[in-house]
Amino acid sequence: MARYQCSVCGYAYDEGSEDTAWTALPNTWTCPVCSTAKSNFVLLEADAYPAAPNRATMAHRVFGYLFLAIYLVLLVQMIPRLWTYQIEFPARSVVHLSLGVAVGTILLLKIAIVRFFLRLDHGLVPMLGTAILVGSVVLIGISVPAAFREAMATAKLFTEENRQRVSLLLGQVVEEKGASDRFSSTESLRAGQRILRQDCIACHDLRTVLAKPRTPQNWRQTVQRMADRTTLTSPLDEDSQWQVTAYLIALSPDLQRSTRQLRDEQERRSRSMQAAEAVAGTEVQPATYDAAQAERLFEAKCSQCHKTKMVTTLPPGSEDEARKLVAKMVEEGLEANERELSTIVRYLTETYAKSPE
Repeated sequence: MARYQCSVCGYAYDEGSEDTAWTALPNTWTCPVCSTAKSNFVLLEADAYPAAPNRATMAHRVFGYLFLAIYLVLLVQMIPRLWTYQIEFPARSVVHLSLGVAVGTILLLKIAIVRFFLRLDHGLVPMLGTAILVGSVVLIGISVPAAFREAMATAKLFTEENRQRVSLLLGQVVEEKGASDRFSSTESLRAGQRILRQDCIACHDLRTVLAKPRTPQNWRQTVQRMADRTTLTSPLDEDSQWQVTAYLIALSPDLQRSTRQLRDEQERRSRSMQAAEAVAGTEVQPATYDAAQAERLFEAKCSQCHKTKMVTTLPPGSEDEARKLVAKMVEEGLEANERELSTIVRYLTETYAKSPE
């Protein structure tokens, strides 16, 4: 990228703003102002960076405008939601919103520099482009995995078996004849999914709705409360309420599994904490102790969170310190029963603790 100036009239040919490089101009080319020959131009300045190939430049422009179009589409979809959101944003939404605004601001600044302030191009555009890339990757990391998980969870909701289950359960709360079959159809369930994703988030994060499974009657009451909060511009009519209710009933088995997994995890952690308290408070020793088996147990349990070399670097100095170390490991997520914890304490004591001398 360079600038060449006519020695006669002062006209400057800037490769940064022209479509043709100076070396690609024919020797018969003349100054557009005074018709001076090309040989009468002198080099004013040249950038330290070589010009990108035309194909690369064109690809950069095409993808840049495509990125801008996608951003504008998302912006049009998000602004109404932000305007109608009725309570304080969750932390995840705040991070998402902040990154989105930052990416948009940097994008507009980059476009302005490229189009109107070419002298700042090499100084700022690479940095701004990198910032847009980082922000976009973080946004994708926040949104896309959750969307894929939701898609995988909801793909099996529209099977014939699940629709029959929804129809049966929906018949317990809907009085209209044939309505349970109508609202449990694939089209109705997908309509309920769209309403839940687009309208219900105007008041709260969906996680507050999908935190735990409910009975069909409770789902119906929940949807009615949400319908009472809808705005005059987008009311949730009776059919829409039943569509959302049917979709939530279809989703309940997955919520039940997630709740059960969370409950089982909490119960395992509670048992481990109780075992750690028992080991820390008494001189419990395993009935049979095998040093080699104890070492394998220690490596299998403790390597779940960190390398066993960390214990070698800062080993316990006594049996009491070994008990405290094991209790700390349980607090950080180690799951084990009382016998296993006692074995680990003894192994740490006999392997690392200092002698009484």
